[in-house]
Amino acid sequence: FAYREEERFGRAGSQDGSPSDLVRAPPPPRFPWTFCFAVLVDSFMDGLLIGLALVAGNAGLPFGIAIGVEMMFLGLTFATAVLPQKRSVAVVAVFSGPVFILTGALCGGMAASALSAQPAAMVGCTAFGASALLYMVAEELLLAAHEEGGEHVWWIDVQVYTGFLCSILMEKAIKAQGLSI
Repeated sequence: FAYREEERFGRAGSQDGSPSDLVRAPPPPRFPWTFCFAVLVDSFMDGLLIGLALVAGNAGLPFGIAIGVEMMFLGLTFATAVLPQKRSVAVVAVFSGPVFILTGALCGGMAASALSAQPAAMVGCTAFGASALLYMVAEELLLAAHEEGGEHVWWIDVQVYTGFLCSILMEKAIKAQGLSI
């Protein structure tokens, strides 16, 4: 079909139909370096939390499942962002996220093993990782909710974090009473 159309109309922009006058495809858009950096940092930190939780106790599987779901959506979004790039660049970029998760999990596991003699430090590291994960997810959801209409108001953030705190305190109170959740 393209050959017939070239015969009928001539090549785009050419006077004599020479190949040097062919219209070239535009170059791919610039590589999203900042997005790539954010994905890799997020992947490493998520892996670090999984490694800490696996060695610290029985929280590794729930963290792994939750982070796996989150990373599935992040990976699809990132893959879509690098789709216009050359195939070799896109493949390396997309597969670097799981490599960073594994590297973070290895570092988290080694840190947890080193901190195993210090239970307070282990709990502190795991709590910091979990709260950082909650903060990132909640803050991103809140920002996305405010993008649609209106400005970012501080008291909505306070309500979200107060809700997190209340749920933790209620769980502690219920356990103190000897009841199971």
